[in-house]
Amino acid sequence: MLISLNWLDELLTGPQDPRLDPQAVELGLTRLGLEVEGVTHYGSLPGVVVGEIKSVEKHPEADKLNVVSLFDGQETLTVVCGASNLPEPGGKVAFARVGASLPGGFEIGRRKLRGIESSGMICSEVELDIGPDDAGIMILPRNWSAGTALSEALVGIEDTVIEISVTPNRPDALGHWGVARDLGALLGRRLQTPVTLDPEAIEAAPEDKQLVTVVSAARERCPRYLGFALEGAKVGDSPAWLRLRLHRVGLRPISNVVDITNLCLMEFGQPMHAFDRGHLGEGRVVVRPATAGESMTTLDASEIEMGEDDLVIADAQAPQALAGVMGGERSMVEPGCDRILLEVAWFAPGPVRRSARRHGFHTDSSHRFERGVDWGEGLELAAARALWLLQDLCEAKLSARCEVRDDATMPTRPAIMLRPPKIGGLLGMEIPDEEARAILERLGLEIEATEHLGEHAWRCLAPSHRPDLGLEVDLIEEVMRFWGLEHLPATPVPRRDSLEAGKPGSPTLRITQALAEAGMHQLVSIGFEDPVASERMGAVAAGSAVVVDNPLRQQHAHLRTHMLVNLMEAAKLNMSRHARPLRLFEVGRVYDWAQAPAWSGHTRENDAQLPRERTRAGFLWADENSEVMAAVASGLSVLERMGLEGRALNGSPEGAQRCWHPGVVARLCSPDGEQVYGAVGEVHPDLVEAWDLPRAWTLVYAEFWLESFERASSRGHEGLPRFPASSRDLSLDLDLAVPVSTIVDLALACATAADAGAVRLAAGDSSRDAIEVVADYRGKGVEAGRRSLSLRFHYRADEGTPTEDDLRGRHEEIVQAILSGVLELDARAQIR
Repeated sequence: MLISLNWLDELLTGPQDPRLDPQAVELGLTRLGLEVEGVTHYGSLPGVVVGEIKSVEKHPEADKLNVVSLFDGQETLTVVCGASNLPEPGGKVAFARVGASLPGGFEIGRRKLRGIESSGMICSEVELDIGPDDAGIMILPRNWSAGTALSEALVGIEDTVIEISVTPNRPDALGHWGVARDLGALLGRRLQTPVTLDPEAIEAAPEDKQLVTVVSAARERCPRYLGFALEGAKVGDSPAWLRLRLHRVGLRPISNVVDITNLCLMEFGQPMHAFDRGHLGEGRVVVRPATAGESMTTLDASEIEMGEDDLVIADAQAPQALAGVMGGERSMVEPGCDRILLEVAWFAPGPVRRSARRHGFHTDSSHRFERGVDWGEGLELAAARALWLLQDLCEAKLSARCEVRDDATMPTRPAIMLRPPKIGGLLGMEIPDEEARAILERLGLEIEATEHLGEHAWRCLAPSHRPDLGLEVDLIEEVMRFWGLEHLPATPVPRRDSLEAGKPGSPTLRITQALAEAGMHQLVSIGFEDPVASERMGAVAAGSAVVVDNPLRQQHAHLRTHMLVNLMEAAKLNMSRHARPLRLFEVGRVYDWAQAPAWSGHTRENDAQLPRERTRAGFLWADENSEVMAAVASGLSVLERMGLEGRALNGSPEGAQRCWHPGVVARLCSPDGEQVYGAVGEVHPDLVEAWDLPRAWTLVYAEFWLESFERASSRGHEGLPRFPASSRDLSLDLDLAVPVSTIVDLALACATAADAGAVRLAAGDSSRDAIEVVADYRGKGVEAGRRSLSLRFHYRADEGTPTEDDLRGRHEEIVQAILSGVLELDARAQIR
């Protein structure tokens, strides 16, 4: 929506008011929610004046050029001009003197054209950027004085045009009158009503009930229709000020009659249409539903075929306009027309929207009717303004009038109960009652003090130009818009202790923070996935994928079945753009069918068969050197941050989807192995290939099942050890088939509770575990199919730091227990 500052000035500047400041207007509009998207400043065109033609002669050397003698108010100059519409001597034109700079940076100088020096330039509207007519030069009124600056003779050349974004719930802001109302309420200025035809003069016109007929089937879609018959109209070009004003707000001038309707559209946001009454059958209009297959040619020469859901403005025989959308070609106003029927109506938004979409139209008229224009005082004011302009500019006389109004289907002004204490309670800041009431009254609400639910309240009658006001919170929002968010006090937000480990709070928030603290980047994606991805994860074959009936895109046709899917998509996108290591995580829900639903008519039974929704957290590491053991350690750290004690056990969890490499995956469990919190391991090679990711990179994926956290007991507090720990290393030559977890289990089984003061396995000084995997080497120097496993054992004692003598017996006991157990699985196992 383009807004002219000059236009706002006329509507808001009284005799004692200074002109509006452009910057204050821009800031005020944005503050009011009418966001400023662009500002264009138009200069005063210095050096461009009114020129008087003294004589016109043909150029001796060029058939298409004329040599013009022109008086610019100071001297008579010779100007060479190629326009074919030069006026007779005494006519006035727009003349750019030598040295003037036109829009676009074009400098005017003395130039020789076919041997004759031209001192200046006679300009067209386009060259001055004050209109769209480039067919010839701009002809000015003969009574303008030569030498007068064009910006003084034609008010409005110097202007600031502001482009604002108007939300669909604010149709009142689709006209300068509505924007000025808001701005005046903010700046403390009163609206200045433009010149209109006196209501008494309108009432004095004879009422002709045959002029307009609205059939009963159309009353709901057109509950109010004003028709005015005018005689003696002279259709021609609009005056320069009107052409300029429409051009500034993005509309093309057509003729004085049409331009007046467009001016009122941009002034009041009220669409209206002028019919050539001489081309209307019986000189009247009928508002009715179209019949199936009925056709019409619109103003843009489009042939449309209508249906019964379309509302038309017809004459006695055929449709003449698609109601609220576009007029018809047959009854358009053209030069020579002297009888006009002016339509000013209110059409229901829904039917207009359907008709416009059905026929592929989006017009200035439909854009406003679809949102809901003013059906009350604003409609009457726009009609009076148009009638005065038609009388003043076209010499048209009002000869008859007709209003069809159906109060049963008309919109109503809702009465809204507003409790003043609720304003401060909802906004979080105190606003004096008298200020809140003054704001609402400046916006056109009628307020009456009353009681509501035993409390002091205001009964607020919403104005007809604000269809978006219907609830108490709507009025509170209006008060906030004008009072200003800058008055909202800055109140510190208390620390959320629920995010601390071991304290009550949402597991989702806590694990999100834990993963972020581990140095990973959070991915936030939508809860849908591609059916192809669902098939890769095995959900389609299992019949557990939840299919969306009407997806916005085919790639979002399934609800998310696994957290890995979107993480893999993000990895693919990032790896196509850079080679840096990836550390991504996401927390969200996955969906599947526990069993195929069998719907019935009972809500409770259907609710019990809805898809399962389970919360998952997953992280994906992608790097040329990603290590599963490092990811396992990170996963255990996350559990610790959640207040849970965990350990890693070899093997995939029971029932887990096939996303991990079967030989490189571990479960994240409670110390006794009974409660499984999740799993971590290498991504299955088939999935890496399916997503076309580099095989040279290692992808490690971990997943946590948040419902298992709720069943787990939090890790208790342990006091800090008084003495340092001691450690011993052990290296084993093992078959790859022997899991590391088996070695750890053998050691822990041996390290039973010791007597007080005895040496025992315990967490090290820099390790959270009693047994660390230092290295798991497979490569040069190690036989194929075998591994060199290095473990570190940490020991503590309650009475002091363990000595070598203290350690020797305990460590040898554990080593022998490990070797005995391993030899049963691998006869070639040995200590290296």
